[in-house]
Amino acid sequence: MLCTLLIGLPQISAAAKNGQSPQTKEQISVGDSYIGPAACQGCHPDKYAGFIQTAHHITSRLADAHSIAGDFAAQAAFMWTRNDDLWFEMSARADGFYQTANIMGKDNKLHEHSERMEIVTGSGKIGQTYLYWKGNRLYQLPISYWAASGKWINSPGFPDGQAVFDRPVGPRCMECHATYFETESYERNVYGQEEFILGISCERCHGPGAQHAQFQVDAPDGAGAPHITHPGDLSRQRSIEICAQCHSGAGIKHGRPFTYRPGLPLAEYIEPEPHDTQNRIGVHSNNQVARLSLSACFQQSDDLTCASCHNPHAPERGDRTLFSSRCLDCHSAEACGMQPVLGHAIVDNCIDCHMPERQDKKTGVQSARGMDFPVMPEHLIGIYPDATQRFMARRAADN
Repeated sequence: MLCTLLIGLPQISAAAKNGQSPQTKEQISVGDSYIGPAACQGCHPDKYAGFIQTAHHITSRLADAHSIAGDFAAQAAFMWTRNDDLWFEMSARADGFYQTANIMGKDNKLHEHSERMEIVTGSGKIGQTYLYWKGNRLYQLPISYWAASGKWINSPGFPDGQAVFDRPVGPRCMECHATYFETESYERNVYGQEEFILGISCERCHGPGAQHAQFQVDAPDGAGAPHITHPGDLSRQRSIEICAQCHSGAGIKHGRPFTYRPGLPLAEYIEPEPHDTQNRIGVHSNNQVARLSLSACFQQSDDLTCASCHNPHAPERGDRTLFSSRCLDCHSAEACGMQPVLGHAIVDNCIDCHMPERQDKKTGVQSARGMDFPVMPEHLIGIYPDATQRFMARRAADN
């Protein structure tokens, strides 16, 4: 059974040569003993089946008709700017999907600049942004998809009314949008194009899996599961650091990208942001670990970790009743001050009152109509009277 895991594994390869976009390629190993999530499926079919439905799995993908959320039909394919001489068009062509900047020059002639969407980043809950290869360098495209409006919009940080195609995508970005990239530069956007694994998959939390899988092939009846990291077996600090590599702000990278391994001290690889910066809400991470650590729930527990509330192997996003049931593992519904008002219904939604959604004013995206801001859930668990008032108002309106 396990032999199929190591022989002929489908891995993702990139070849920007001759203008080709990344394609699926048969090869045995990727990078430093990485083998990709498909290799885990044979022994862990249930976890694999759940994991591939999660946001982590789709936080980066090859760009195609299935992965791109934006609309390419008629007028929906255009994005207008406040600059009357610049507009963008998104188009589906025989060889892929493109973004084109149409610029009316001072010579009164229309000039075009087109690039192909080759990698999709973002799960789509807030939106998606798109990357393209130029040689072995990776760049971000100027137009993103914004889920709240269902429309195209300027990519985060891109100024409205300008056609910018040269923003480099650095390794720290890809460390939180991919499982592995072969890097050829410490700082910039140079990557090896033969070996990478898109999505945040098994090996980002459990470590490279080739040695573990080979052991199972060589000794299928052997006891235990060596050469792999089980986050549940780690100390609380080491366990949450696995999540903190991407969910505590960008931080300052030490050493070569993609060298952190689960179970090792994260501080040796990433220096956290200053405390005041780290504890601000931000679109990329919401700084969940930093803010959770300030919560009484965390400080009064010896074993609360991210996995106490989140199952990384299951698609649970948005299921407030499920998450609330995990609150009730420690808290009594009767102890909540709103229990006399809500009665038994209180068990269905702890989240909107105690972890309310807030706009991220730090990270906005520009459009011709102004600024749009993403909405992120608060991970500093607490009592928020304003959130309770909004929740009760919505509930009254629904009843």
